[in-house]
Amino acid sequence: MTLRENSSFVFYTEHYEKEAINFLRQHEPQEGYYLGFSGGKDSIVCLHLCKLAGVKYEAYFACTMIDPPEIYTFIHKEYPEVKWLYPKITFWDGIRKKGVPFRNKRWCCDVLKKDPSKHIPLKRRIIGIRAEESSRRASRPIIDKKGKQIIYKPIFEWMEWQVWEFIEKYDLPYPSLYDEGFGRIGCIICPFLTEKKKRVHKKRWPKIYEVFERVVTDWWTAKNDTRKFDKYPTAREFLDYWYSK
Repeated sequence: MTLRENSSFVFYTEHYEKEAINFLRQHEPQEGYYLGFSGGKDSIVCLHLCKLAGVKYEAYFACTMIDPPEIYTFIHKEYPEVKWLYPKITFWDGIRKKGVPFRNKRWCCDVLKKDPSKHIPLKRRIIGIRAEESSRRASRPIIDKKGKQIIYKPIFEWMEWQVWEFIEKYDLPYPSLYDEGFGRIGCIICPFLTEKKKRVHKKRWPKIYEVFERVVTDWWTAKNDTRKFDKYPTAREFLDYWYSK
């Protein structure tokens, strides 16, 4: 028996679906929502919820240029209505100017994902953030504020299985990477990836990691002798250190 064939699960899922639709309708701004679309499962659900709710919105994809190529093909094919945004500088130029990003010292999210949308006048923004994903996300409210933007999270209380049930119910297209075992669809190179996942990504997209290592090596070589990471005097040792974090 599938989850959808179980009446209790059906009721549970439909209840959350109706709540999300009512949430979107209740807070709909006159000018419409900004919908952050990544091509991942959560943003796919949010976009379809907006369609079901009949609310006004514009969907935008912040193309970091270090996303999986499969995602670009998927969005172009399945969601051609989504508008693309691009950063002012590439990830590679960012490394040359700002250094290699770490979890506790990262510039990449702001430069590649957030800054490109700052000129969009829609200040009420829908994002597919769920409390289940992390304690940090769970600690924030369902309607949040970031600067002048108001962030709405229609699937904030959803569990991952509900997301997949919704996708199955409406037969929504999703990236094949999920079926290949990739639980997270995001930047190929990211300081938040575990060492194991970095290795998996490097094996899957080796050419992008070749560029990454070459740029990091050039950046490291160009640095003066006063280095923050004195324990790692060579670019290779530094890269090994970065992979381990």
